[in-house]
Amino acid sequence: MIEFFGATEREEKLIKKVYKATLKILKQKDIFEVEICFVTEDKIQALNLEKRNVDKITDVLSFPYLQIEKLPVSCEDFNEYDCDEGGKLLLGSIVICRKRAEEQAYEYGHSIERETAFLAVHGLLHILGYDHEEDRSEDCEMFVMQKNILQKCKIRR
Repeated sequence: MIEFFGATEREEKLIKKVYKATLKILKQKDIFEVEICFVTEDKIQALNLEKRNVDKITDVLSFPYLQIEKLPVSCEDFNEYDCDEGGKLLLGSIVICRKRAEEQAYEYGHSIERETAFLAVHGLLHILGYDHEEDRSEDCEMFVMQKNILQKCKIRR
């Protein structure tokens, strides 16, 4: 389940599509609750400074609530306090700066929808335990996964 804050109906539909594709590719049942927030440049800069000690605007921030080391997982892999009232695991929050997404779409020469989908997938993979800090090459597992998910959704550059 995804809880949206500040998203348009079109953004919600797009993100639900990539969320489902991500879980399908990872062979993971949908047992999660995820928050997706769209914010201003000022807000994401403030969050970036507060949480990462980086005083600049960024495109997406991810805040995992769980530590996932290997997928798939089930509710039984965590304690009861990690679940909400409906039995969903509280996976984490993804914060997207809409203005930065628009600017990057223009810079990279693709649609805003493609950039938004990319940022959502990127954030989602982070809260699912993927990382690219040590390997930033194009063949990094996380980057390959992003590409596969977007291709599965027929979201192209």
